[in-house]
Amino acid sequence: MDNKKCLFERFGGDQQVSELIDQFYYKVLFDKLLRDKFLKADMSRVRYQQKRFFSQMMGDKNTQYTGRDLIEVHKELNISNQQFDKFKVHLKNIAQDMEVGGADLDELLDHVEKYREQIVFNKAA
Repeated sequence: MDNKKCLFERFGGDQQVSELIDQFYYKVLFDKLLRDKFLKADMSRVRYQQKRFFSQMMGDKNTQYTGRDLIEVHKELNISNQQFDKFKVHLKNIAQDMEVGGADLDELLDHVEKYREQIVFNKAA
C-alpha cells in the first residue's frame, strides 16, 4: 500500500470505514461482555458518530467529529480495561477479515489505544 496516503485512504475511505463500524457493532451487540453498554443507546447515532470519529482519527481531512467529548460520553458507562481490550479484539478481527494489511492494522489499533484513558473508567475490573 502507498504509505504517502493517510490510513483512511489506504483503508479504502468512507465505504470501508462504514463497513468496519457496522460489522463492529453487529459483533458488539452479541458480545455478553460489551452489549450492556449499548442497551439504552440510539445505535444509529452511535454508528454515525463512530464512523465520523474513526474517519477523522484515521486521517480524513474532510471529516470532523462533532460528537460529545469522549470522557463525557464514557464516564458513566464504567468501561473496564477488559472491555476495552475486547473492543480492540473485535476491531482487529473485522479488519483482518476485510484484508487490512499488518502495518495498517497496527496503526489502526495504535490510534484506538491512544484513547484508552478517555474511555476506561473502571480501573478495578
